[in-house]
Amino acid sequence: MNSRILTLLLLGFASAVMATPNDDQRARFKAAYAEAQAGGPQLATLARGLEPYLLYPYLRFETLRRQLPDLPVADVETFIDANRGTFLAGRMREEWLRELGKQHHWALYERFYQLTTKTDFACIALRAQFELGKLKGLNEAARALWASAKSSSDACSPAFEALYAQRLLTDEMVRDRIWLALRANRPDFAGYLLRTYTPDRKTPGTLVDAIRRNPAAAAQMPALRTDTPRNRALLGVALTKLAGHDAVAARQLWLSVEHRYQFPRDHRATLLRSLALAAVTQDTPNQLGLLDQVPETGPDELLERVRLKAALNSRDWKRILRLSNDHKPHPGNRLRLAYWHARALEQRGDAEEARDAYAEVAKERDYYGFLASDRINAQYALDIAPVRPEPRELNGIKALPGIQRAQEFEQLGMSAESRREWLWTLEQLSRREVELAARLAYELGWYDRAIFALGKIESYDDAEARFPIVFKEKVLASADEMEISPAKIYAIIRGESAFVIEARSGAGALGLMQMMPATGMETARRMGMNLRSPTELLDPDKNIQLGSAYLRQVIKQFNGNFALAAAAYNAGPSRVKSWYPRNQCVPADLWVETIPFAETEGYVRRALFYAALYEYRLGLPSTRLATQLGWLSPDGARPDKC
Repeated sequence: MNSRILTLLLLGFASAVMATPNDDQRARFKAAYAEAQAGGPQLATLARGLEPYLLYPYLRFETLRRQLPDLPVADVETFIDANRGTFLAGRMREEWLRELGKQHHWALYERFYQLTTKTDFACIALRAQFELGKLKGLNEAARALWASAKSSSDACSPAFEALYAQRLLTDEMVRDRIWLALRANRPDFAGYLLRTYTPDRKTPGTLVDAIRRNPAAAAQMPALRTDTPRNRALLGVALTKLAGHDAVAARQLWLSVEHRYQFPRDHRATLLRSLALAAVTQDTPNQLGLLDQVPETGPDELLERVRLKAALNSRDWKRILRLSNDHKPHPGNRLRLAYWHARALEQRGDAEEARDAYAEVAKERDYYGFLASDRINAQYALDIAPVRPEPRELNGIKALPGIQRAQEFEQLGMSAESRREWLWTLEQLSRREVELAARLAYELGWYDRAIFALGKIESYDDAEARFPIVFKEKVLASADEMEISPAKIYAIIRGESAFVIEARSGAGALGLMQMMPATGMETARRMGMNLRSPTELLDPDKNIQLGSAYLRQVIKQFNGNFALAAAAYNAGPSRVKSWYPRNQCVPADLWVETIPFAETEGYVRRALFYAALYEYRLGLPSTRLATQLGWLSPDGARPDKC
């Protein structure tokens, strides 16, 4: 057995006896846990005799958590030691550290603190180190926590302010973070940094307020006329703030200051990048020229995509070749740029070179790989390799205490607690063990967890687990009734909910196919279905039936074009129609790439890719993406060139 799994097993056995639970234990635990969370007086009575039950430590945890302000240190240590190597031990440590921070028990905080990626605890540890007078290495720790483009949590402010007061946060560190914030398009946060961590705070604070009121007037402010690092940062705030709503005015402001101030190359690149991105977003003139002016400072995923989109909008194939040749792309854009490089070669008439370029991309099991295959009439790269664990490997994963607790919580209908145990356990595993855990999740019907786990480690070969065939009878029946491919229904389910039956979006969409309540009720009315409440959309059968009916509606509305239908499913039919080309006919692969909403553009690519995968999984004839896409005219979709 893998030594890591063996270690986890040995650690976990210290906290619970892994006896097979019975229904009586489960019922009693649920009652006791509810009492513990409510702080009720009957907990001791309800918990009596549950000590062998594997979830019993949760009762002890809830009891101790409520007593933390006055709890003896020994009780905390005993719980952590008894449950070491478990999710609960880590959670108790965190709850205890929060309490110690509130009470300013710095020595105890340092004693219990362990290195973590959670910023709150690291910041409080930094303050504890400072308060204890342990300044050696403090600047390095502060620099690591400080160097963030976004606002830190409230727990960090006292530590940073104390360090700044002692000059352990240098002016250079402050300026670096201001420009990080500006590069991330966070001018308000950059202004906060100027107001809070600059000598003579009142002056920059007043200037920040004036800039917020009228950023276009920054160049005329008397206090900003001298070329200093502080003033360059304030002008950066003004330019970035103004670009957010008026790219043309921001450009004019830049032209008035660029030669008066000696902006370092990286700061200049940050401002030119903001101006160019704003020009593209607001569709102002000379977008390509502004994008060309941004100096190269390394792979930049967003800038690469914006440059490609702008070049495609203007059909500038030479520019696309230059973009794909000039530098090594960001990994997130590798296949995207490789495909459009091949398309540009084809447009230029370099047929042989284009074919070779397409052939390289066609090796990939990906949306762009499938598009490239279509260009050269090659088979899709659909070879898959499901994870086939040895019985002993799978048994080792099943025996992990965190996995057992996750399964037990699912038995109790406590999915939130189950998911926490699952995610914590996943963080402790090697790549191979995560693949095994994903396979187990698939077999247990935790499809979204399998999908998440494999995506987290970029393990894409187990198509069975990544593209499960669930609710098959209902999907096939709905597909037959609506006369659409079941692969398309599965593609929408996979993209919308990853098979979480009770999925709820922030916008209010519900269920497997994420139906909006109003859409679901209207679709049900048209079908003659009695839908008494939107919550009935959480029923898998009803959700699939109504979601399939709505999908058929948008497919029919867009002349059978699945790319347009998927866009409409995500962004709404009227918005999709507003994205039609105005005066020409365009290939739909180009149209997809230039969809204004990044979320919808990604959604459409995934829907097409998922549908192709599900055709393969269902044993259906393959429908080429080129057929799904076709051409797009100002009047809508066409199967052939206009």
